[in-house]
Amino acid sequence: MSEHFDKLKNIGAQKIHENTHISRLHIESILQEDFTALTKIQLLGFISILEREYSLDLDILKNSAIRYFEDLKAKQDEEDLEVKVFLAPKRRRNLTPIYIIVVFIIFVSIMFMSMSNDTNEIDEAIIDDSAIENATNYIEPTMEVVTELPVTQEENITTPLVENVKANVDEKEENTSFKIIPKVKVWLGYVDLKTHEKHQKTFENEFDLDASKDWLLAFGHGHIHIEINGVIKKYKIKKNVRFSYINGELKEISLEEFKRLNKGDRW
Repeated sequence: MSEHFDKLKNIGAQKIHENTHISRLHIESILQEDFTALTKIQLLGFISILEREYSLDLDILKNSAIRYFEDLKAKQDEEDLEVKVFLAPKRRRNLTPIYIIVVFIIFVSIMFMSMSNDTNEIDEAIIDDSAIENATNYIEPTMEVVTELPVTQEENITTPLVENVKANVDEKEENTSFKIIPKVKVWLGYVDLKTHEKHQKTFENEFDLDASKDWLLAFGHGHIHIEINGVIKKYKIKKNVRFSYINGELKEISLEEFKRLNKGDRW
């Protein structure tokens, strides 16, 4: 790189951290010329601090950083030109026939009460609760036909709800796929929430995590795809991003929430 950059390496990340108070993680990224965990503004600002603190000329490093972010922006612009996939709008249910049936049943009930009244006078329209109950009972199976898959005659429609709950539990136990797929090279710090053991990795190909464990994830940038059990969530975030993965559920969280779950540590 340059003689001045070599001098910076010889000083070492720990000593630079103590003198400048720049995060040790960021210093190590700069010394390794791995800019994925930094934004352009952060990186150029840190380089200026290092030049001023140690009276060094780091123009070569600065130009390398600028080229990196220009290449990253060009790649992002290419991705923005990709064809977007639009989901078809959900089909609205036509409930008009159901309403007509309910009104008809209520009307017949009122007429029946009118005919059974010896005085043939109605001081007040009274709706029989049983008529409403009958109408409700009629609606429920109709709604099931609209929202659920057809049931064959061989299936037992009186199967207890406990069996459905068990099926959901078995399905949860099969959650074994958890993949990180970066769009560009990315730094990842991940914490096992059970043992609080920390790991970090910089990679550009897909990376698998144990889906049966609970994790805290911190990324240098958010140009990533995350696949859980075949379902892919796509993110396009330029700055640092953090997630929790607890009980099989992935959630983007703030720095404060990350620190709370990580015993107060930023990383």
